[in-house]
Amino acid sequence: MEEVAKGLPEILSFREVLEPHLSGARLFSYRMSSLTQPGDNYGSVLLAIDARLELPDGSLSERQLVAKVPPKDPKFWQFFQPERTCLTENAVYQILAPALTTLQAEAGIPEESHFAGFPRYYGSRISLDPDSPKVDEDAVLVLENLRSSDFLPGQRLRPMDMDHTRMALQYLAEFHALPVALRQLKPHVFQEQVIPFFQKFDWHAAAPEWKAVMKAETLEDIRQATNNDPVLVSRVKELSDKFFEFLASPPDRPDGPFTSIIHCDYWINNLMFQYDASGKPTRLKIIDFQTAQYDSVGHDIIAFLLSSVDTAIVEIHFEHMLETYYEAFEACLRRVGADLSGYSYPEFRAEVKRVAYLQVPHAIFMTRFILADSASEKELSDVLRNPGSERIARKLSQILSLAQKFDILY
Repeated sequence: MEEVAKGLPEILSFREVLEPHLSGARLFSYRMSSLTQPGDNYGSVLLAIDARLELPDGSLSERQLVAKVPPKDPKFWQFFQPERTCLTENAVYQILAPALTTLQAEAGIPEESHFAGFPRYYGSRISLDPDSPKVDEDAVLVLENLRSSDFLPGQRLRPMDMDHTRMALQYLAEFHALPVALRQLKPHVFQEQVIPFFQKFDWHAAAPEWKAVMKAETLEDIRQATNNDPVLVSRVKELSDKFFEFLASPPDRPDGPFTSIIHCDYWINNLMFQYDASGKPTRLKIIDFQTAQYDSVGHDIIAFLLSSVDTAIVEIHFEHMLETYYEAFEACLRRVGADLSGYSYPEFRAEVKRVAYLQVPHAIFMTRFILADSASEKELSDVLRNPGSERIARKLSQILSLAQKFDILY
């Protein structure tokens, strides 16, 4: 028996997706409702599922799940490319996460000390046709509903404080370090099973008109944020061009020491925290891996710091934050027995410097999404085309100030 709120997409053959991951239980009934508000997510439709399971002994149990399905709007489909992004996100849970778990187990790391940044996986498909290689509108990914375990999403209008930032960097470092170790210690697994799903791709190649709008409107935002400073406006235009050229080009150093599986969308809205009684964050889960790919870890680090962390904290603690990340990265490599040659802190800083300038325009582009008013900007076109608010102008000014202060604008 199923109960679906009016206006929501139907998930056909949901039982067949879920039950192989229920350890012998079967789906007895479920109720489905919308998980997110308009304007909070554009690349997919997120559905909350309250499932009742019949256990092998005949008793019933409740399970809170999230189902993620591709957008139905053709414009969103074109912009977000589910035919690639669904395959990548599924591979995180089907292939990458199990391989990293095995790597840690074989290194003798107790299960309770394994990397715990992935939500629990409850099945996926790309089509109702099991033999189809193409993602279609019947694709679905099912995960645990983290809210039922008291994980709360970051608040995009409230930048992260130091406690949240340190935790986010430590988890990010482990997420990056474990694939590096897998590449070293199990090269056949990495090359044959993992890397085919994480090749670099152009996020916006299928929607050049949206890319043109993003670039034009961003320059207008920059003019407002800088009082039309000709030097900064020119540099942002140049960086925007370089960023989109980078997206469209093959990687320039595909197997550098600090090349790993990176998230490519590691910002406040894709992190969910669990808290202790005092309100301090204690655990973190990372979500939304659609754009994950194989590239420099520096991209995730700089995009996160510029887009999601309180500017005053970054101004004072920028180097400390990089050290926090590096210490967790190196400790993770050491824990699983990876070779640490080529992974000194100066080498890490050189890698961050090499790619950091590309993430300045990325953080600038993301600012419209992060600081959009969801009450009024419910459509993607609204976010891209509406004049930027004073809040957006202020954040863009802060991003440019940080980029200049820490020499990552050039």
